[in-house]
Amino acid sequence: MKKTVLKFLMKLGLYPHIRFTYSPFKIVEFGEMVERAKFRGDERALDIGCGDGLQTFLFGQHVDHITGIDVNSSFIADARSYATSYTHKANADFEDSPLEKIGYPANHFDLIFSVCVIEHIDNHEEVLRECLRIMKPGARIIFTVDTLETIDDKALLEKHRAAHHVVRYFRKDTLAELLTEMGFEVLETQNLFRSELARKLFVQGINEGFNFGRLRCTSLARELAAAEAETALDAPGTFLLAVARKPES
Repeated sequence: MKKTVLKFLMKLGLYPHIRFTYSPFKIVEFGEMVERAKFRGDERALDIGCGDGLQTFLFGQHVDHITGIDVNSSFIADARSYATSYTHKANADFEDSPLEKIGYPANHFDLIFSVCVIEHIDNHEEVLRECLRIMKPGARIIFTVDTLETIDDKALLEKHRAAHHVVRYFRKDTLAELLTEMGFEVLETQNLFRSELARKLFVQGINEGFNFGRLRCTSLARELAAAEAETALDAPGTFLLAVARKPES
């Protein structure tokens, strides 16, 4: 039933939309990533950990072609089904396999996205090395990860880690060092969700779930964006955004 409704909404041009979510964090996070993408329109892009494809389709509106990958075959089946109704706005395909198992050609992608996925992958270093291999010289990777520096309650951190299968929480300095050691040129690492409102909402999410209600979500996202704008950029954050490039030579 859900897939039928969403495919109908796709044909009407109402879905996908980033506000078709239950999390204000996802709305603000997506905006931050798109702002840094600086799309030309002719890119071949990759979305790692795409789920059922919502954000893949949205990124795909700005590029020539996008591929979404996820290890959850059920999600990929849904994404492929939705894609049949979305060919007029995004050229997308999907793979249900770990990145390192697919074997994309070297120097293949112009842009790589990943939305809070890398921290859940045991072999994240191997995945990042594979990203570097398949990126064209000068290509960029834009991704977010959990940092949770604003949460100082150890029991709450452990609850989040267990519930969401977090392998590692990243920090600005350690992530930049890791990317540099692998051969990336780090362009930016920026803490996201630094405000007190973000901390309170995230604590609520850990304790009660991150479904804030679709009707309430958009207004919460506006409040969250305003609170972030008033918070120092160098303050600790809940998420971490990274932008890196493959050197030209």
